[in-house]
Amino acid sequence: MSRNANRPPRFWISYLAILPLLLAGTAWNVTRSSALAEAERAATIGDTETALARALDHLDRQPWSKPAALLAARNLSRLDRSETAEPYYKRAGRLSLADQQLRAYAIVRGPHPEQAIIAYDKILTQDPDNLTALRRLAAVLLARNETQALLDLADRLDRIPRGAVLAATVRAVVHHNDKNREAACADFEKVLELDPQLKETPLARGLFFDHLAEDLVSTGRIDDARKYLERAVESSPNAPLWNWLGHIAFLKGELDQADRDFRRALVLDPFHVSSLINLAKVELQRKQAQAALEHLDQARAVAPRSYGVLYNLATVYRQLGRPAEADQIQESIRDLREDAAAHDQKKPWPNYAL
Repeated sequence: MSRNANRPPRFWISYLAILPLLLAGTAWNVTRSSALAEAERAATIGDTETALARALDHLDRQPWSKPAALLAARNLSRLDRSETAEPYYKRAGRLSLADQQLRAYAIVRGPHPEQAIIAYDKILTQDPDNLTALRRLAAVLLARNETQALLDLADRLDRIPRGAVLAATVRAVVHHNDKNREAACADFEKVLELDPQLKETPLARGLFFDHLAEDLVSTGRIDDARKYLERAVESSPNAPLWNWLGHIAFLKGELDQADRDFRRALVLDPFHVSSLINLAKVELQRKQAQAALEHLDQARAVAPRSYGVLYNLATVYRQLGRPAEADQIQESIRDLREDAAAHDQKKPWPNYAL
């Protein structure tokens, strides 16, 4: 008779009771991992690559770990790998608003930004006054040129505390893009009334004044455009704004002032193509075609495929009595047109400052 047969019944009851604990301990030893803690530490110091690698290592050992899945998803989003992040977000379960924002923003920066509309709508269902979500949703709608949806969004922003500046900005950009110049001017000026230092508007300062100047000049409000631009360059000078001031001086027939303003732009940015082209136009008005050619040669070195550069070069060559070179430039322009037509069917996703 075997030794086990002599064991009392109470022994077997105790043995069966602790057997699951022994098995669980064995499984824990096999799957236990310090990788999750290491991933959390790496994420805390902004080491995204390490945080992702350690989170994935932990998931290899414990595929059911929701914290590790969430860490992997977050870090994939920070690396702009939105499509790869999606399965991990699903494994992580219910997301906080902060994680939903991170996920949605990664989708905006990914290959299919239009899919972020659903993500932002979900955020706004939970937090209707979330300005960050509203601003980023506006950016996606602008890229899709959904005018009515944007105007409806602006109306919604008007009803939200601290939403007025963003509402006016959205309307201004919509009207600017639609070339509704007077409406755009009114909205841009409302932004300045509400936010004189442009601290709340999502548009970059230079882009804001570029759009405003274009709309004011197009409606004949040249002096108003100059007034706004002079204030802008005084506080934050940059080449595009000096170029605009030069353009306004040129329109008013102030060639010497235009020359000075274009050169100020080039001091800040020696490769500013528009200022080089405009200096050439000043020289043409002065009947100095050779000086104009020098500026255009500089511009062509920077932007050899620029229509503006090439058109003006062809004009200057003809004025200098060099028709063969003018014809070569015209041939280059025709090639550019054909190339543009061939690639026009698939336009790149535009980037907006919002």
